[in-house]
Amino acid sequence: MLVYYFGIKLAFFFGLVHSFVKFESLQRHWLFMSVLYTVGVAFLSWVFLIAPDQTADYRLWQIWLGKTLGLSAVYFWLLSRFDEGILFWLLLCAGVGLVLF
Repeated sequence: MLVYYFGIKLAFFFGLVHSFVKFESLQRHWLFMSVLYTVGVAFLSWVFLIAPDQTADYRLWQIWLGKTLGLSAVYFWLLSRFDEGILFWLLLCAGVGLVLF
């Protein structure tokens, strides 16, 4: 199940990043993109990780979602700041680390 979870999460993330890079109007709305990513990850983690477990710790899950929101907000803000050059490509590569978090 984890393979499906990470595969869908990776495809969703890179779909958002592709849209963020391609459409200039989305580059001004980095906070919306981070909230959208967090909501998507919350849904996926609920379906694949939390719901099947009978003894899930919801408080830890909420803290993890808060960290995910913070990291994704910083990530999309940095992507909007550095839209060209080597830092942009380094940020795109670092996005895989955000997905695996």
